[in-house]
Amino acid sequence: MSQSRPAVENAALARFPAEVLDAFQRYRTHGDAAAVEAVVIAAVVDYRPRSGGAAPVVEDGTRLLEDLGYDSVSVAELVFFLEDLFDLTIANEEIRDVRTLADLRACVVRKLESKNRKA
Repeated sequence: MSQSRPAVENAALARFPAEVLDAFQRYRTHGDAAAVEAVVIAAVVDYRPRSGGAAPVVEDGTRLLEDLGYDSVSVAELVFFLEDLFDLTIANEEIRDVRTLADLRACVVRKLESKNRKA
């Protein structure tokens, strides 16, 4: 039995799998931080520079530059995507400290928590 694909409210997510769309919707409706983390993981895999291989298994300690082949341009594209998706701003100083997937997830969650406190 096939699972129906949720409606895509954000065109930027159109190419992502249904479970990522579900996670984004959980964040939007319930503020679920774990759902944010799932979306960030999917974006990291999707935006990685293409190496011709299958999508890598990523873990908290996976390094963006060394393990996934990100460079400054691809990191910027990923950050722009996340900023647009979650309607937040990540300063250059903040992104300089991001080395791993866990660092990026924590940065996005922190920014969203800060944004929600101000709202």
